[in-house]
Amino acid sequence: MGRRHSSLAGWVAIAARNTYPGAAEPVLPPLENMRLVLAPALLVLASACSSSTFRDYPDTAMAGVRAWEQGRFDAAAKQFGRIQELDEDDAFLAYAETGMVWHVANQPERAVQAWLLADKKLKSFDDRPTISGRSITEGLESMMLNDKAIPYDGEDFEVALLHGLMAWDYLRMGSLDDAMVEVLRGYHIEEVAEERYDTQYGMNRFARFVAAIVQEVDANFDEAELDLSILAQDIPGHPSVDYSLERVKRLQSADGAVERELAQLIVVHEVSRMPGKIAVEHRYHTGRSSGRISVPKFGYPPPAFLGVQVSVDQDHVGNTVLLENVLHVARANLDDRMAWTLAKSVGRAAAKTILIDKAAKNVKKTRGDGMGFLVSVVGSLLQFATERADLRSWISLPQSIEVLRVPVAAGEHEISLQIPGGENVMLGKHSFKPGKPVLITVRTLRQRVYTQIGPTAASDTIQP
Repeated sequence: MGRRHSSLAGWVAIAARNTYPGAAEPVLPPLENMRLVLAPALLVLASACSSSTFRDYPDTAMAGVRAWEQGRFDAAAKQFGRIQELDEDDAFLAYAETGMVWHVANQPERAVQAWLLADKKLKSFDDRPTISGRSITEGLESMMLNDKAIPYDGEDFEVALLHGLMAWDYLRMGSLDDAMVEVLRGYHIEEVAEERYDTQYGMNRFARFVAAIVQEVDANFDEAELDLSILAQDIPGHPSVDYSLERVKRLQSADGAVERELAQLIVVHEVSRMPGKIAVEHRYHTGRSSGRISVPKFGYPPPAFLGVQVSVDQDHVGNTVLLENVLHVARANLDDRMAWTLAKSVGRAAAKTILIDKAAKNVKKTRGDGMGFLVSVVGSLLQFATERADLRSWISLPQSIEVLRVPVAAGEHEISLQIPGGENVMLGKHSFKPGKPVLITVRTLRQRVYTQIGPTAASDTIQP
């Protein structure tokens, strides 16, 4: 048990012995008069030794985040793996963060392997007998302690992006069928979330863009046109969406032969990373005790570079433009759950405070003001210790995703990127073949830029 819990543990031990240090006779009330305070105290202390009840996820994950941002990918993966070792309830996050490490490290096979484990963990929650996929026991623990007592099963937008990112990496590996499977699964997550909260989130724009690329490469032009039409309606005037839609239409027209001679350059810019969550707290006092209400919100995001400038043979061909605002969706998703989260926190705090005040009142009657005050102090410490906001979230997700898509004549071309306010990244010469996309993934993290480039293995020349 950590040192930070020793004071509270000492009080509980004293109360359990029904003695006071230095006293010849027991001076605390009988144990039955204290059980309302002692029972939850012992439960909390026991869980503190084996769970994240007293730890905040951003602190747990930060060592891995720092190593990842610095390009120490093996060290980052090892650190993120420890998340699950510390608490099995956070296994989804351990796998999700590890997958992002390998995604940025240009190892899509390892990224997908980790993300499939994250998805498998989510599937293990499917048979839990409540509407939220959480068991009755977990619900009771949540009401007794805090929401961190519940296994983390991902926010809706996180699960949707898990499938969108897997789709992109499958496309990078040339596995078109697997990419479409992940896209469709992401669509389902979006539909459920929008039905649950009766709102439109704007999540899955990236997955829909990936789907259109896959379908175009696979000569499934009708489906590609459908996805792009939805995107064009959702984000009107987006240059890459508009161009992609026009291209798909031309591929089905008399000009299709000319269009198929053009290669495609597709740049995906994953911007910075998500901020960790922070706690918003309200403290209160009753006549006998003190307590707090604590709910989560997203903190301030790290610095971000927007609009990567792309050049082909030193000619500027365009900038990446926002496709999906992940942070905006995340905040909206959290806001939709806030009423329920706040109601749980208020109800939990009220229940604990009522029990503490009742115990203090009873002890005061039987043992005097001093002992009543002691029960109030112990109970207040317990309430403060257990009422903590759940700050778990997938921190290594990008804040936003930008894209650029432009036609390029077949042949050898030199590609370079200019990061706004940063460096000029030379990617060297690459071969562009008729009808085939060359995919570039860019991740900007503080002062570092990570890039991957290459054609997909299965992107053969589009046939009429």
